[in-house]
Amino acid sequence: MLIKALLALFILLQPGPILVDKIAATVNEEIITIHDIERAIAFFPLLRQNDESEEDFYFRILGELITYKAIALEYSDEFNLSEEDFEIVQTQILQKAGSLEKLLAVISGFSMNWNDFEEFIREKVLYEKVLREKFQMEITIPFNEIEEFFNLDYLPSQQRLGLEPRPLAEMAPGIEKYLRKLRTEKQLAAWLNDIRSNFKIEIKLRSRQ
Repeated sequence: MLIKALLALFILLQPGPILVDKIAATVNEEIITIHDIERAIAFFPLLRQNDESEEDFYFRILGELITYKAIALEYSDEFNLSEEDFEIVQTQILQKAGSLEKLLAVISGFSMNWNDFEEFIREKVLYEKVLREKFQMEITIPFNEIEEFFNLDYLPSQQRLGLEPRPLAEMAPGIEKYLRKLRTEKQLAAWLNDIRSNFKIEIKLRSRQ
């Protein structure tokens, strides 16, 4: 895990002013900087949503980094990371970059070498491993909930669109999958919030709103 004891100074490799990095948040004594957010946006497969402002996107990524750091503080002594663990996240990053050559160019653009890059992604690698091994659950969706969604959500939406609704028997598997995804996301969010509550988190980044 990357431990930042001091606020770093980052210098562009071309003529221009010196850029002073700013603290975006702290988790206990661990620091997350503006530069960390920018690198996360560049590397990780995190996409801005259609109705999401640039500022909201920025703060959402900061929230992700806070979660990664909280997980690292909670579980770093319990888990050892393997090459395979790194490869899972690196594959996602490579897919976003498009090729190894393009990824190396992005790494170089941040004045990083490959070791710097692996150190930066370490907390996300640990986060992904913890989810695989700690957050495992089988969620069963009762048929009455599927039927309720069909009657109260699916049928009215089809009527508003002027479309012929498909029968419940045909729609049930897709509805079950959708409801299971929502339930999993809700329980995951609650689990992560419980972990985050164990640490002192301070947001230093100010909203323009």
